Amino acid sequence: MALTRRWIKLGRLFMVAWLSFFIYPVAALLTAGFDRRSQVTGLSILLLLALVWAWFWLRVVAGPDRAFAVPAMLVATGLLVVFTLRTPPQYGSLFLYAVLMAGAAFNWRRGVPTVLALSVLAGVVELARGETITNASGQFLNEVLVGVAAVAGRLMVEANSQLSAAREQIARLAVGEERLRFARDLHDLLGHSLSVIALKSELAGRLIKATPGLAAHEVEDIEQVARDALREVREAVAGYRQPTISAELVGAREALAAAGIELRAEDEHASLPPAVEAVLAWAVREGVTNVMRHSEAKRCTVRVFKKAGHATVEVVDDGRGGTLAPGSGLRGLRERVLERGGTLTAEPLPHEGFRLRVMVPLPEVSAPVDRVTA
Repeated sequence: MALTRRWIKLGRLFMVAWLSFFIYPVAALLTAGFDRRSQVTGLSILLLLALVWAWFWLRVVAGPDRAFAVPAMLVATGLLVVFTLRTPPQYGSLFLYAVLMAGAAFNWRRGVPTVLALSVLAGVVELARGETITNASGQFLNEVLVGVAAVAGRLMVEANSQLSAAREQIARLAVGEERLRFARDLHDLLGHSLSVIALKSELAGRLIKATPGLAAHEVEDIEQVARDALREVREAVAGYRQPTISAELVGAREALAAAGIELRAEDEHASLPPAVEAVLAWAVREGVTNVMRHSEAKRCTVRVFKKAGHATVEVVDDGRGGTLAPGSGLRGLRERVLERGGTLTAEPLPHEGFRLRVMVPLPEVSAPVDRVTA
């Protein structure tokens, strides 16, 4: 149960309600034959003690007057010493009020020694008012137990507060993670589709005067790609989309053809777990998108295969090579791969071209590898 403001307020009011036990010393002062002066003095001390006690729980403990915790405890202790010494032993002791304040006012490192010191003081006061050593020892043990319980209660409240704060932090992190996932999905979806639209628009612009028929065909393709992108975004928003390698290869062939790049696909993956296939499908999409944008290649080869308990996809082109600056798409793909315990390698080839390789362990022999090279 979370430690809300309502529960904190109820807890403070509950501790203030402990003043109801004052009915016993008040009744004793009024009915046990004390003289007028003793009655006035005793009732005045109890009234001051009640005010300090209520102020301590309503304003001092975790409140605006928390800096007065030690003075409040010292004042309450002094009042209790005077009151205890002025009343006969048969009327008992109220020293547990000071011990409870000490347990609530300090952390456990300071609270435990303070509780012990007040417990010793309670035993000494009992001896001073005429109690036997046995009764004084019993009073000492009683105050120690009450004080330790107060310290434990403070620790529980602090732990509950920390747990509530941790839950809130986890909720915020979950929201942030979901936002990152959604942003990554949108980038992967729209980045590819918009690249295709841009390429086909350029091609249609070049063809519109010379061959209007072909230009019209490219415009139809642009419309279809835009509609597909809209559908995919809607599916991503709904949380249902799980890309497949076959669908990505079909889209890659069409997109690369529009860019004048020949595609060779070698698909030997057979059946894969949906989560693994989704990661490889994203890799195909990101790899093909980068080929269209950066490589200036003539040919692109996509290989999908299973070997040694891993599913692997390679996107290789014969373009200009060089080092690919990691953009948000590649970073997003890297996050997906690491979530599945796989490896991602993005590197230029020795002679020409570039290769993107993603390896993901299959569930039955999965062995997380937290290494990504680029």
